[in-house]
Amino acid sequence: MGQIQATAGNQSARIKVNRPKFKDVWSKYPVHMDAQSVYKLVGGNAYELFKTNPTGYANACALRLSRSFNYGGVTITKGATGYKVQGGDDKYYLLRVKDMISFVKANFGSPDISVKPDGKDVSEKFKGKNGILIFTVSGWGDASGHVTLWNGSDCGDHCYFMHPNQPNAKTTDVFFWELK
Repeated sequence: MGQIQATAGNQSARIKVNRPKFKDVWSKYPVHMDAQSVYKLVGGNAYELFKTNPTGYANACALRLSRSFNYGGVTITKGATGYKVQGGDDKYYLLRVKDMISFVKANFGSPDISVKPDGKDVSEKFKGKNGILIFTVSGWGDASGHVTLWNGSDCGDHCYFMHPNQPNAKTTDVFFWELK
């Protein structure tokens, strides 16, 4: 699966990273649920922020993946780096894509597959594999990308391999961490 390189002085070692089982995180992922419903499901400070400013909190992809992690075996702790809030269950939830990317890299190492799509649909590279899929996107005014789960053929909420209805948007990178 994944590995992290640890270095101290002139010494270096690779550490195998244990990842959650795909079935565990997928079963807790709010599949195809709209943002308001996800915020309501999480509750607590997350839902209060959404109710106060639904436009500012319209993107819920990091929240979806946070919930999946928290209930699927990877706890997001109070000490996790990034903008996070507590849900009604007193668990912590990341709200920004860039913070979720950092969290995934810190916990699971480098992606197993990295692709620069250059305007092409690269979804075939992930067919038959299950895991975490992250898109970095330029040209969106309200987000730097998208995080989701991939079930071997589709994303848990939205895929952004291509942007046919958004001429200014372009997926610049696709990262994939396989979960067995």
